[in-house]
Amino acid sequence: MKGHLTWLDVWVRAVIVVAWRRAAAVWVGCAIVVALIFGPTAMHPSDLTELALHNPGVGAVLGVTWLLVFVPVARVIVHADGAVYLRSLPAPTYAPRALGAAALLGMQLPWAALWLIGDGLRGLAIVLAETVVVVAIALWRPPRPRASWPAWRHDFTALRSIHLRALRRRAGDALVRGTGLAILAGASAGLFVRNNHLAGADAAALGAAVIAVVLVPAQVGALLVVLDTHRTTRWLATSLGITRGTRIAAVAGAVGTLQLAGSLIATAAAALVADATLDTVAWLGTTSLAVATGSAIGCTRVLLASESSPTAAARTVVGAVTVAAAAVVCLGLLGVAGVAAFGAACALALLALPATEAT
Repeated sequence: MKGHLTWLDVWVRAVIVVAWRRAAAVWVGCAIVVALIFGPTAMHPSDLTELALHNPGVGAVLGVTWLLVFVPVARVIVHADGAVYLRSLPAPTYAPRALGAAALLGMQLPWAALWLIGDGLRGLAIVLAETVVVVAIALWRPPRPRASWPAWRHDFTALRSIHLRALRRRAGDALVRGTGLAILAGASAGLFVRNNHLAGADAAALGAAVIAVVLVPAQVGALLVVLDTHRTTRWLATSLGITRGTRIAAVAGAVGTLQLAGSLIATAAAALVADATLDTVAWLGTTSLAVATGSAIGCTRVLLASESSPTAAARTVVGAVTVAAAAVVCLGLLGVAGVAAFGAACALALLALPATEAT
């Protein structure tokens, strides 16, 4: 019995704790959305669940969002790859499965709370049904991509491609989770626009501000991969005579790809949920993409400033939050015109970066 407890303790550390670290980002994103939507003068959970059950677009957005944000967490639990070395040791048969099932349900607390409070027993049935779908998808392992010989004709293209390949290979789950959080960001913005009966520039300013805030937990994990790749390619760039300006441009290109993709996904989700006119969707899309461009410049400045810091992860998180807060302030004070002020401030911050290489 004592051996089983020791085995379980190691298994929990290798599987459940790792899964919880991934789930923490999901919980942070949900907490931001809850604070924005379910305030004392805003929606009640029953309003959202009723809307999801009677509006196919809203229901699809919510369901797909939770699938995307939670499948990476479920993959850690159902595959237990972190505890492969334990499989050769005597182990309990049912305890890991019971703990895994409990973790799968417990880490879905934000989703379960929404449906239980909003729709009671029928909501519980929906949560259990989607859990089955989540596990089925998590059990599937995507095929490994074939190795190919790159055809890079420019230093900038080569470095940017290295960053993007690193994201595909090392941050696959983070990108899937980020896609789900991007949809959640758009759904939140759409609900704000819908509930406040906004249109045109007013809808664009509020919606873009909400998207900028909720996208932070969606992209922090991927930003850290870009930072690590930027660090590890320094020796290669130096040996090949690649300028620091090209390296900075490559980082900005990779970060911009993340930001623009997230904003496009969020805008599409907002358009479905808000049920807005084409004019309002055009305003929202244009404003969100402009904010994403400025955020890419600002986040690039944050990554480069954190390059040599031992607390780079914490500084990246704080910096990304600061960039999003600056976007919200500019949009709140100046409306859509605040996008220009935000972009200029981020560009000036990047230009103020010291001209020497980080040590």
